[in-house]
Amino acid sequence: MPLAARLNDKGTQHDGYRETVIIAASSTVFIDGLPAARQGDPLTPHDKPKHPPHPRKIARGSSTVFIDGLPAARTGDAIDCG
Repeated sequence: MPLAARLNDKGTQHDGYRETVIIAASSTVFIDGLPAARQGDPLTPHDKPKHPPHPRKIARGSSTVFIDGLPAARTGDAIDCG
């Protein structure tokens, strides 16, 4: 079972872009004292030399667990970069 994603957890890097962290999450559900992340929650934008920063958000979540009406994000869920 994948671990639940939370505020400040890291999203993966790709193609030379650095990893970034989840910057917004639930204000009502906490996991080990940190706000629970959901599908659609943003990560800090990331960049690399000669490329502008681009936004990131959690693109996928659980099909069976919901937080504030949104799919719960888990470690390994897809991140949208754009």
